[in-house]
Amino acid sequence: MQLLKKSLIEIGFDGIFTEVEHTESLGLKNPHQLRMFHLNVESSSFSLDALRRFLRKNIGRYVYSRSKIEQFHVEGDSESIGLLATNLLRKVCNADDIWIGEELGNVMLYVFLEQILGAPKLYNKIELAQFGNHNVQNGGGVHLLPLNGGIPSYQMVFGKSNIIGDLKDAIDNAFNSLITVRDNPSEELRIVESTIFAQTYDNQTAEFLKELIIPGKQKNTPLDRAFGVFLGYSLGLIADNYSNEAFRKEIKRRMNKDVKAHAAYIVKKIKEENLSAHSFYFYILPFNDADGEKLSIMNELLGGGV
Repeated sequence: MQLLKKSLIEIGFDGIFTEVEHTESLGLKNPHQLRMFHLNVESSSFSLDALRRFLRKNIGRYVYSRSKIEQFHVEGDSESIGLLATNLLRKVCNADDIWIGEELGNVMLYVFLEQILGAPKLYNKIELAQFGNHNVQNGGGVHLLPLNGGIPSYQMVFGKSNIIGDLKDAIDNAFNSLITVRDNPSEELRIVESTIFAQTYDNQTAEFLKELIIPGKQKNTPLDRAFGVFLGYSLGLIADNYSNEAFRKEIKRRMNKDVKAHAAYIVKKIKEENLSAHSFYFYILPFNDADGEKLSIMNELLGGGV
């Protein structure tokens, strides 16, 4: 039974993100993805305008639960969703530029896990801040992926992200976060069992999820842990060296080179950390200047700075 639906407003996604085909694979025994996308290109540069509009449209969906969104609609206050979501983000980030820049990666991962993987959001730790939980910085989200097969089964997909200039550094930073999740699985389950969880869903969905997830319940449906990872990095092309047409061609060549150079390293990290029993879903996106743009995008999204 699939009670959860995507919360993302997907209109415009295909006009913003272009997938770059490549031949690399993680070669894992469980389901996995290693996919690369790039933004629209204008005058030998990635254009951020459409991305900003898309994120403004979805920031409330990222922050709030489905039931909270529905409450806004019932109360005739739909126009306030985005405003209140950005207010909550500003409050949680507490003027920390490092945190707010990294939060873009979590937002982007939410988008890709829902739109590309087809894994609806279970909850986002940011939304727990409204219930007084202050341990939410860089927390990431958790999604539920139904697997297609003869026996109904699911994966809880724990999301982690990193955006930094060098792709290898982004991989290392993301794995450091993944290890924390691996070593503390009960922390996520405590959230599931909390009263906050009950306030996030309607009764039917809450009961379904409790039976699926909570330890000690009678389980008829397999559930495994998986990891979703968004990596942002600087592509490193010098626009002055290319015509507009040559720049577009060079993007694909460089991205193929980058994924070829790092796919084996990702597999090596998975094996070194004894994570081969899990599924991994990687989504990689280059920026013109990852370190600068992650902060400028989020500052604009939050209303001109924090």
